[in-house]
Amino acid sequence: MKKLFLIIILLIPVHTFAAHVYYTEEGFVLRQDQKSLTYINSKDDIPGRFLYDQEDVTDDYQVHVIYILAKDSKDKKWDTKGTIEKIVLRANKKFKQKTKDNKQWRLDMTKDGKVDVSFIRLNITNKELGARDTPRYLGKYILRNGFYHPKKIYAIFYQDRIGETWAQLEGTILMTPTGPAEVMMGIMYLGFDSIANFPKPYLHEMIHALGFVQLCAPGAIGIQGMNAGLGGDDHLHYRGDVMSQIWDDGSYKIDRKSSDYYLHSNLNCEMDLSKSVFLEPTVQDSQLIPRLKNCKIDREQKHYNHERALACLNRLDF
Repeated sequence: MKKLFLIIILLIPVHTFAAHVYYTEEGFVLRQDQKSLTYINSKDDIPGRFLYDQEDVTDDYQVHVIYILAKDSKDKKWDTKGTIEKIVLRANKKFKQKTKDNKQWRLDMTKDGKVDVSFIRLNITNKELGARDTPRYLGKYILRNGFYHPKKIYAIFYQDRIGETWAQLEGTILMTPTGPAEVMMGIMYLGFDSIANFPKPYLHEMIHALGFVQLCAPGAIGIQGMNAGLGGDDHLHYRGDVMSQIWDDGSYKIDRKSSDYYLHSNLNCEMDLSKSVFLEPTVQDSQLIPRLKNCKIDREQKHYNHERALACLNRLDF
């Protein structure tokens, strides 16, 4: 997991409702008033495009989508043409088909019934981005633009290609007035493959963003497997699942063995994706993203700690 520690060195009130601008050690400005953002390239200012998170239609937990271009990227308008919307809606359809309780992800929607897709153009080129720690840079950039809502996780769709990577997980630390809190996001690199293939990596990374697969799951690779060179420890060691370490088919199966992360019966591994507040309909005993004491995501939480998770989210409500 990538790490970013932001240091507040100046506090300037900009509105009577006590919003603030926070300066970080790298010069990034975190804005609470997103509508003050302006286009880096004036040609990007087209009808139906928004630099900010539009007014919510629900106060529930939800996934917010962001379309990102490099400074030198040709604008393919995949936000206003509905291309990205189709990816997340198709992923929702697949997820609902593959879950026994017919759940789907709660998406941030507009009043017009469309997926709310925000737009960002970076101030560096695609080559410059690829030469940096890409997930970390994108993570801190969306924080700079005010995307750190306590009830949202973020799905970033970067238009172009960065190396040999389909998608990645990022957790970026934001230093708030009451302490650090990690903002979770999945990053998809659309230039790597056909658009039609992206619902699966999108689902994979967004499930990771909620804390799965927990290391206590019987099918998880775990720390021992990681030390043996088997790759990411929060993946499944067997094939044929959307959370498998090796994707050998087009399967969208969700917890194929019903023993690891969805509607399972493992009492010593209480985190269950079916109970996530980001899925709808939400169950009564719903679960937030599991957190460590320092408010980073916890992949080893055998017994769910709701109070700690809620306290961490409350840090982002400022």
